[in-house]
Amino acid sequence: MKYLRIGKDRRGRVRFSEEVGIRGEFGRDVVLVLDTGLAIDHAMRFVVDGCVVYYWLSGYVSAFPKFEETVVGDGFPFEKVEDWGGVVDKVGLIYVTDNVFPKLAEYLRKLGKRVYGPTSELVRWEADRVYGYERMKELGISVPPGRVCQGKEELVGYVKEKEREGKRVWVKIENRFRGQVETFSVATAEEAEMMLSQAGLGPYVDEAKFLVQENVEGVEIGCDGWVVPGGVLEPIAYTIEKKGRGNVAVWQRGSDFLEYWYGRVIDVVQETDYRCNLSVEGIWNGRDLYILEPTPRNPYPVSSLYPRFVRNWVDVVWAVAEGRVIEVEVDWDKPYMVELTVTSDSNLMRIIDVPEELVRWDGEGIGFRRVVYKGGKYWWVPGDAILCTINTYGATIEEAFRRAEELLSEVKCSFMTVDWTVKDEIMEDVRRLRELGERFWFEVRR
Repeated sequence: MKYLRIGKDRRGRVRFSEEVGIRGEFGRDVVLVLDTGLAIDHAMRFVVDGCVVYYWLSGYVSAFPKFEETVVGDGFPFEKVEDWGGVVDKVGLIYVTDNVFPKLAEYLRKLGKRVYGPTSELVRWEADRVYGYERMKELGISVPPGRVCQGKEELVGYVKEKEREGKRVWVKIENRFRGQVETFSVATAEEAEMMLSQAGLGPYVDEAKFLVQENVEGVEIGCDGWVVPGGVLEPIAYTIEKKGRGNVAVWQRGSDFLEYWYGRVIDVVQETDYRCNLSVEGIWNGRDLYILEPTPRNPYPVSSLYPRFVRNWVDVVWAVAEGRVIEVEVDWDKPYMVELTVTSDSNLMRIIDVPEELVRWDGEGIGFRRVVYKGGKYWWVPGDAILCTINTYGATIEEAFRRAEELLSEVKCSFMTVDWTVKDEIMEDVRRLRELGERFWFEVRR
């Protein structure tokens, strides 16, 4: 089987290389992407690098699949499959984009498949916040002070204690009820009762478990890094995220996250044969990093940066799937990355009008996740507030933000919004981190 390798040059012009022969089934060039509708950027980077891609959506797993959950990716140069079982023996790599199939990843590895994806233990740390909190405490990982409460009465009583101390708390519910209520912050027992009344838990309200944590003063920071039992692939990306609005990242070797996060969780990585990205969010107060939540998967939307700005991204994914540590190749002349999210409150399917030369998968450009390509246009598919992402890099944070502003000016779509206050908030966090001592400065480390 042969195909034309298609890509774009640095000016955005379409280019076609010579015919390239696929080395056959199980070859390096054939990939199965198991997606939840968030990772078209990732699938397309495989395509740009010359891979044949089978693309499967979790929306097919239903007796009555919804239109908006199955059309994502229509019109893109990969082959969509409704049943991944029909192609799993034709591919050299299985790329699990999210945390919804950890047991499947473990099973396929036992069959000898190369699988990029998380394992069930660390996935449970994220999915079941109560379990994750208790496991991290057992392992000596710093977490915000708090308590696990069962039922409404114990929860309200504990919040009342903290109210008397003048402390605001965060309330997180156990995994099976997350669809009803995710996370909320309250300062009084009355507020807690009001939030519970809106959760729709019915007869389960007295058996549900709640993780209640005190607010920790400091700066919220995070990191993204590929991890295998043999260690962490470097450099990692140090990130500051403003949820739903934007992110910045910078490449670091020898990051403080190696000591404060990866070094404290590596035993679990080795015991479970973990092979995927492993991110974390925490609060740094100048003395310790208090872990809020691990992210054992590709983090969204910020992971759209990495297929674009990691030069050997496909090699990295392959190495991680094989459990190998290799060098992550990046552009050290432009180590700062910015991702802005273009969002909308409208639920209408509509065109995102952008110049074709800005739709790039291996460099600066506009990124998509829930779209179809029809009639030469990109159509946003309802089901996600994010219309598209703006992905840029630069020698400084300021330069990367300037490039983001230039690209954003080219995007046209009905009901679109961008919150530019994100830049000022991020720059303030960068300044505050400098005041909190010598650790966790948001800077390049080579």
